[in-house]
Amino acid sequence: MTRYGKEFELTQKLMDVIATYMDDELRDKLHYEMAPCEPEEFLKRYVDVDPDFAKLLSAEFDIEIEKNT
Repeated sequence: MTRYGKEFELTQKLMDVIATYMDDELRDKLHYEMAPCEPEEFLKRYVDVDPDFAKLLSAEFDIEIEKNT
């Protein structure tokens, strides 16, 4: 995961801001399935389920996520 072209660690504080852009039902469903987990793990899973969210991450936060395989 990169931000502004450099590797970075996703903090819970930034994840809380990103979460406000997520679909509430999908976010809650994934949280129920995955908790407890790290913010980066959760965000990668969210993008797996909602690939269009990667565009928002790039446009609003300059975050790029490598696809899970």
